[in-house]
Amino acid sequence: MKTLFAVHHVFDCLDYNEHHYFTSFAEAFDRLTEIKKSIQEHLFIEEVYKDRQDDFYVHIDDGLQRVYIEEINL
Repeated sequence: MKTLFAVHHVFDCLDYNEHHYFTSFAEAFDRLTEIKKSIQEHLFIEEVYKDRQDDFYVHIDDGLQRVYIEEINL
């Protein structure tokens, strides 16, 4: 069985979401960390709903954003 790790970056106010796929959790975690850092540095966060290693969910000034890792077994 093969395992992929998907990093989902979900926007509630836009017509698209971003999805990135990796073969290791470490690669997925690095990507999630990059996105999380970008959100923290460039957007005004009004409230944090989740801040875990594999799930970051926030309310920003123009809506909600969530970035999380999903393990996919093929």
